[in-house]
Amino acid sequence: MAAALGLTACAEKFEHDSAAAARNAETFVEVAFARNDGERGYALLAPATRRYVSLEQFKRTLSRLHPQALPKPLRASEYELMKGEKAIYIYLSGENSGEQFNYRITMVGTADSGYQVLKFERSNEPYGPSPGKHKLPAR
Repeated sequence: MAAALGLTACAEKFEHDSAAAARNAETFVEVAFARNDGERGYALLAPATRRYVSLEQFKRTLSRLHPQALPKPLRASEYELMKGEKAIYIYLSGENSGEQFNYRITMVGTADSGYQVLKFERSNEPYGPSPGKHKLPAR
C-alpha cells in the first residue's frame, strides 16, 4: 500500500483552462479552415503533429475536409477533458451555404503551458453526448 501511495504522490499535477484551449482552437479553425490558409494553420499545429504531417499533407487534408464550402463563422461550444492527460477536446460548429460543419479539435497542453492543435476531425453530424462533455462558459 505504501508503494501505491508513493506512485500517486509522484503523479504530475496540472490544471486545464478550457476557455484558453477553446480560444486557440477557434483561432486555428478560423485561420486553417475559414480562411483556408494552410501555411499559417500548419504553424499552429503542435510540434509533435508537424513532425508526423508535412505542410503538403496538411494542405491536402484541408482540401479534402472542405471540398465545397468553407465554414463561417465557427464557435467553440463544448469541451471534454482527457482524464489524466495534458490534452482537451474542443467541439466547434458552424454553417455556410446550408452545409453544416462540426469539428472536434484535440488541444495538447495545460493552463500553464498553453494549448496547440494536436489533431482535428470533422463530422457532418454534431458530435453526440458524452458524460465528460461540458458547455463552455458564454463569452
